[in-house]
Amino acid sequence: MLGPSIDQDNLIVDHVSLREAILHFLCIFWKLVFAIVPPVKIGGGWPAFWVALGFIGVITAIVKEVATLFGCAIGI
Repeated sequence: MLGPSIDQDNLIVDHVSLREAILHFLCIFWKLVFAIVPPVKIGGGWPAFWVALGFIGVITAIVKEVATLFGCAIGI
C-alpha cells in the first residue's frame, strides 16, 4: 500500500519516498495481471497452479524474444 505511516496520535511518521512511489506505479501492471490468478481455495489450488504456470510460460517466452533481439542488435 502506498501511503505515509500514521501513528496512534494521527501524526505522519514516515513519508512516501520518490523511489517508493515510482516503483509502486511501475509494478501496477504486474499487480493487475497477476490478480487474475484464482484463489487457492478453488479446486484444491489446481486452477491457480495452471494459471500461474501459464503466466510463467508467457513471461519466459517474452524474455527469450527480448534476449534474442538484444543479442542480434549487439551482434552476438
